[in-house]
Amino acid sequence: MSKSQGVQSGASARGAQRPGGRTERVRKAVATVVLEFLQTGMIDFSVQDVAQKAGVARSTLYARWPTREALITEALTVHSLDFKIVTGRNWQETLRNFAFSFRDFSLQPAEIAINSLVAYSRGGFITQETQRIWSGITSSLSVHLEDAQKNGEIRSDVSPQTIVVSLMTCISGLVVLAKSPPSDAFIEELLEIHLKGCLNPKAPVSASAVMPGKGATAKTKRSG
Repeated sequence: MSKSQGVQSGASARGAQRPGGRTERVRKAVATVVLEFLQTGMIDFSVQDVAQKAGVARSTLYARWPTREALITEALTVHSLDFKIVTGRNWQETLRNFAFSFRDFSLQPAEIAINSLVAYSRGGFITQETQRIWSGITSSLSVHLEDAQKNGEIRSDVSPQTIVVSLMTCISGLVVLAKSPPSDAFIEELLEIHLKGCLNPKAPVSASAVMPGKGATAKTKRSG
């Protein structure tokens, strides 16, 4: 996997976009407006509402995003591009980087608003799209854990996807439901619990193995 992981939208897949070009500026302007609507709880906005606030011609929006659902998909996709998975020296460090990055990403106002809509709604389009986007991201991370499992470092009866989802659920639950952002110390303890639960006790200890709090990328941490 590359040093970072993002999700590309259907709109951007239609053709190459020149960084900083008009198409990209329009895309970001539209995504920003839609995210602002979601942050205020306004989920029944219209294409015309977005066009007016973003300063984009309605014909342009209808050509690229003809429905409110298409606009939401674009906004969630652009938003998810801000999340990066930094690959570490081994799967433990990569998982650790993910946990801290996900904690920090979960504290962004737009992400809190999106997760709140997902948590307090009964399914719906936003929930489906959020799950679709994060499924792609977590699957990419799970590849590292699956490789470690094949090498005998992770117990064979443990699901790599469950490890990742369990971390995410605990962190986002504290941010959105408990409104208590997890500290660095909490993330370290959470990681230690997950690692101890999935490590194969018969696997040889690698000299490069990094346990929580030991040699991981410092820039992924922030004060709790």
